[in-house]
Amino acid sequence: MAAPGSTLTFLRPEDLARIRNLHLAARLIVEGMHAGIHRSPYHGFSAEFSEFRPYHPGESARLIDWRKYAKSDATVVRLFEDETNLFAHLLLDTSASMRFCSGRHPAKFEYARLLCASLAWLLLRQRDAVGFAAFDERLRHYVAPRSAGVQLRAIIGRVDAAEPSGATSCAAAIEGLAVHLRRRGMTVLVSDLLDDAAAVERGLRHLRFKRQDVLLLWVRDPLERRFQGDGGLRLRDLESGETMSLDAAVAGRFWNEGMQEHCRAIEAMCRDLRVDLVHVFTDEPFQKVLSEVLRKRQRLF
Repeated sequence: MAAPGSTLTFLRPEDLARIRNLHLAARLIVEGMHAGIHRSPYHGFSAEFSEFRPYHPGESARLIDWRKYAKSDATVVRLFEDETNLFAHLLLDTSASMRFCSGRHPAKFEYARLLCASLAWLLLRQRDAVGFAAFDERLRHYVAPRSAGVQLRAIIGRVDAAEPSGATSCAAAIEGLAVHLRRRGMTVLVSDLLDDAAAVERGLRHLRFKRQDVLLLWVRDPLERRFQGDGGLRLRDLESGETMSLDAAVAGRFWNEGMQEHCRAIEAMCRDLRVDLVHVFTDEPFQKVLSEVLRKRQRLF
């Protein structure tokens, strides 16, 4: 039985995907997680995000924001960029393959963009500086990392504006992001990884070279766990638009064998590069993934 106030934890991905307001949906996900964990083991998981922190006795009184004190009687210190805990980038795959959906759950792109918006909200609550970029064949919609209160609105605006189209090029996108990486931090890559494994590895190596702790969220449709079917199939490539007719049993065998091989290659390179890999399916609760991200973040301190 759910504890009082924890109902939000059990909202299904398909229910949240119907909410057109991305800001509201992300808030429901994060507050649902907060209700579910009650006494949070994660430092800095506060009920309200603020660009101020409490004044600590013994600090210089010159640090106090006296204007804020005059308005609210609150003794606080303005939080500047160099006081943030972590510099993080969220990198969202917006290639056409992310439009795929096999059932009532959200399409991969809908799930991934909700995930990115929720991660931005969650990390900003942790007083981290968060940036965002989308990619297909190249980097798009870049937002530089900041920890100020207006940053959430800026990121959600860019996530909302992104549309899935084009082919996937992880390596080229990460090359574009690497130009902006000036300091050590964390990069969260959210993708279905339908790209050549060697290209993915090239991109991940570059991120590691740029002193990034990498969290790879591999977003897949439940059908991609294992494809089964019979009869004839007519398939259309979402990225190239090409169509072909295949026997379902033959298609299933080739898909399952190919995906297993691709999965082994991705898992091996992540072990090699010390990249954290999380398998994410679009019928799973968002809170499961957010918990993994928080665990990763806490290990960095």
